[in-house]
Amino acid sequence: MIGVIARKEIVELSRDGRLRVSAIVLWLLLLGGGLLGFAHYLDLAAESARAQANERTRWLEQGEKHPHSAAHYGVFAFKPPRPLAIVDSGVEPYVGSALWLEAHKQNETLYRPAEDATALQRFGDLSIATVLRTLAPLLVIMLGFAAFAGEKEAGTLRQLLSLGVEPRDLLLGKAIGIAAVLLVVLLPASGLVIAGIVWLAPAGQALDELARGALMALVYALYLAGVLFLTLAVSALCRSSRRALVVLLAVWAAAVLVLPRAVSDEAKTLYPTEASLVLKNELEQHLGAGHAPLEASARISALLEKYGVAKPEDLPLDLSGVSIQDGEERNHPVFERHYGAFLDILRRQDRLFQLATLVAPATGVQLASMGLAGTDLEHHQDFIDQGEATRRVMQAMLNDGILAHSERNAEGKWRARAGRELWETIPGFAYVPPAWHRAIAPYGLALGLLVVWLVGTFVVALVTAGRLEAA
Repeated sequence: MIGVIARKEIVELSRDGRLRVSAIVLWLLLLGGGLLGFAHYLDLAAESARAQANERTRWLEQGEKHPHSAAHYGVFAFKPPRPLAIVDSGVEPYVGSALWLEAHKQNETLYRPAEDATALQRFGDLSIATVLRTLAPLLVIMLGFAAFAGEKEAGTLRQLLSLGVEPRDLLLGKAIGIAAVLLVVLLPASGLVIAGIVWLAPAGQALDELARGALMALVYALYLAGVLFLTLAVSALCRSSRRALVVLLAVWAAAVLVLPRAVSDEAKTLYPTEASLVLKNELEQHLGAGHAPLEASARISALLEKYGVAKPEDLPLDLSGVSIQDGEERNHPVFERHYGAFLDILRRQDRLFQLATLVAPATGVQLASMGLAGTDLEHHQDFIDQGEATRRVMQAMLNDGILAHSERNAEGKWRARAGRELWETIPGFAYVPPAWHRAIAPYGLALGLLVVWLVGTFVVALVTAGRLEAA
């Protein structure tokens, strides 16, 4: 019986002009967003690869100089785009794509087009994902708002129930029929995305990107399934299809447009972030001078013991590199505390968005989608962490280079000059993204609440459909 009802629903919907118009509009938006995202990705990927190669050449060809001068000469680390950014651009338009790695400083990312963006704006631009979160539910509503209410108006619902058709079978049959039509509309787009992932994924990352894409499709499937059951529940409750449509549009506007903005404003109020200039001033106040006293250096003590002398001045080495490295390491925990505190505030804001999934599922879907696409806050922080790790290795090697390349001049003063031989030993930056399971881990709460929301809408739909016997 469920299959018969599903086939009947598919036939009726396929003859409905509303479906064709809605599907064409949705497809045009998905296609337009996909093409723009694809072109933007290709540009970013080419620019990132070219910039990283040019930066490596610039570093290697800087000529002979003091190693500490090379440390201040610095290098740029560039963040390569992710293939799934075509689907969900996430925070990428609002955060930097390059890090300046130099001595004594952990710099913020550069080239951010929205330095003063609001909390809501941190969640991305128009994209395929945005269309799926905001407009695909409208298509579900168009397909299902008259599922029961229309049967009531036509007088066929009473006949079906009088023939012994179980309300549960009626609900499941209509849900399957609408879902099948929805799949016909959305599956071609999914196939194009999967093909794009396989083609664009960097070497060795294709399987990981496919796993991310499959999980992203599952997240949106759960989301739209919940919307479908909610639509059927409202249709079963309302006596007319017009009233059902009005109620569903109001629910859509509240859950997709109003509540996310309200949660965003509340998150910013509960967990405010300070202005960028204030944060920079606070960091400068806590940073040391950059040079630790020689007497307090464990490295100096080891060198004194190694060379069998009592005073640092008696060592046959230029000790400025040791002093500079000690200063670098003394500042490491300062950077970690400062940026860690700021990151903790942003994570608290995101957690509030995850909690809102129960009443506004689009918020949790948005976070999980960005995480799987590699365009969320966590991936951006991972890029920063890898850049800082590269900076620390770079500074340690250059400071060691001061010891290795130092000699006294005719006046008895220490000097050090190094060239390409040392520069080539400094590793170039290459960002390695986290695996898919690490990418989705921060959003376990949102995914759990999304499942709870789906189960809740299904139960509500079952209950409302069960009451149709008395209609």
